[in-house]
Formats: sequence, structure tokens, C-alpha cells
Amino acid sequence: MQQCKRWAPALLVGLFCLTACKKNNGGPGNNGGGYYGAAGGGAIYVQWATEGIQKIDMATDVESKVMGENLDLHDYWISRDGKSMLTSKNAPGTDYDANLYTLTNLSDGTIISQFKYYPTDGDYTSPTLSPDGTMIGVVPTYEDGIVIMDLKGKILHNLTSFNGKKFNRMLQWMPDNTILFCTSDGLFRTNTAFTQGNLVKQFSFASWGDVTPSPDGKKIALKGGTHIWMMNADGSNLVQVTTSTDEEAYPVFSPDSKYLLVGTNYRESLAASWLWELRIIPADGNQYNVDPDADKHVITVVPKGQTLVQSGDGSMFWR
Repeated sequence: MQQCKRWAPALLVGLFCLTACKKNNGGPGNNGGGYYGAAGGGAIYVQWATEGIQKIDMATDVESKVMGENLDLHDYWISRDGKSMLTSKNAPGTDYDANLYTLTNLSDGTIISQFKYYPTDGDYTSPTLSPDGTMIGVVPTYEDGIVIMDLKGKILHNLTSFNGKKFNRMLQWMPDNTILFCTSDGLFRTNTAFTQGNLVKQFSFASWGDVTPSPDGKKIALKGGTHIWMMNADGSNLVQVTTSTDEEAYPVFSPDSKYLLVGTNYRESLAASWLWELRIIPADGNQYNVDPDADKHVITVVPKGQTLVQSGDGSMFWR
């Protein structure tokens, strides 16, 4: 989870352990499947325990494997068009301070680009792809801030601080290739040159994070406290869109921006990592109860031929 209140606390100055656990029981939504094609289209990508990275085709409900379990994997990112995957892994051999970045064509597995990135102190890093596919943005570590590079690893920008404060561990691309980031002062948005940042919203939640923009650039969803909230891209009209007896996290918009994939029953596992169950709600600003069978408008994600709710414990995408 990209948590914006994890760290304590001008101009801009020029990710995950896998657990070996079982899926949680739960019934299929909308009487057992065959419903995804009407809910946002595209495909859901989810990381889960020893199963690696899975893809659920929303037109057919069929689940397939994108990558098996890989203990060297730090994090992954699916391009906006769903055609490529960017991964960060341990570098081979004894080059312990390096992260190996690989951009792969998902249709045939060919490598588009591969290089080593050396973060301070050899930190594990989470790379992200810009919407136009031309830049890589590295989610800030405590030492390095925001790093932006081209697809061959050449560093284009290194944003070390904002208004004298370090960046928290969050980076999300807006559709116009600007970036959402946060410090202890709130949520901000850069310009396209990454030379200026403007306040989007300050929050009163004790903790908040998992910020994600809609593909059309009109909305932003986030976790605030224990539930999911949504607002306009300019920070106006903040409303709570999920409720339950448990906790929600990790909202992800559908490709058409009309639905939200949500991690429900968000909880810590015995292995000290986090896991959740996948459900879908309309992204219409109304509030939905995501407890099992509590609201007929909520879709529970159950792949075709399965009876258990799809669970996740790592990065999720809907492309």
C-alpha cells in the first residue's frame, strides 16, 4: 500500500513480501460470474501469495498467469495500454546494490528494455510507467525522493524534496504525464516539466494513502482512515464511497473510469504482510457496503470455474 502518512515530515529540486496462504472463502458476486464484461472492461492484474501475478479477463472472467512466484521480484507495473509490464527485481550475481529493471512485451515475452538501477543503500524500489510509456517514475524511498528516468535508465529528474520536506512513499501518474505526490503537508500535483507542485488537498484523516487517479483524469480515489473515499481531481467534493464492518484499501479505477476495484476485508496475515479480497463498486460517488452479500450493486471478483473470492497481497492494476 502506498501510505502517505508513513514518514514524519519552494520549488521542486531538480515495495513487497509474498505470503504462502490460501484464498479466503467467499461467494461469487451477481449469482456466480459472467458479469465482468459489463463492469469496466479490460483486465485485472493482481499479485497473490505463491500464485504470482494473475490476470482476470473482464470479458470472459477467465484467470491466467502472467508471472509465477518470484522471490526476487520487488514490484511490478502494467502499462496503461496493458501491452507491457515493468518489473524491479534483485540483480543477478553479487551486485546486491542494484535493482534490475525489465520492460517486457506481454504478448510475446520479449524484452523491450533492461538495465540496472542503483538506489541509495540498495533499497528495493517500485518503478512506474508514465501514461504515454516514455518515462519511468520511481516511487520515493526515504533517501532518494522521486526519480524520473527514460526507458534506458538515464535519469531525467531527481526531485529530492518539496518545500523543505521529504516525499512520502507515493507516486501516481495523471493522464497528462503530471505526477501526484505527497508529503506530511498533503497531496500535491506537479506540472509536466516537474518544476512546480501545487496543493490538491489536505486531509484530516489520522492516516491516508493508496491514492489513485481515474484514467480520464477527472477523479481521485484514496484510502482515508479505514474506508475508501473519492474526490474530483482538483480536490473538491471529497466523499466516502465504501463502508463495512472491516477495512478497505487499494482502490483501482476501471479503464473507462466508471468502476472501482477495492481491496476489502483488508487485514494483516500471520506472515506480517497484508491481504484483501477483491470487490468492485460503481465509481459514481455513492456509498456502498462491501461486506459479503450486503449490497447487490457490489460485484465480488470470482474467476470463472472457481468458487473462492479472488484475493490479493501486492500491487493491483485494471487495464
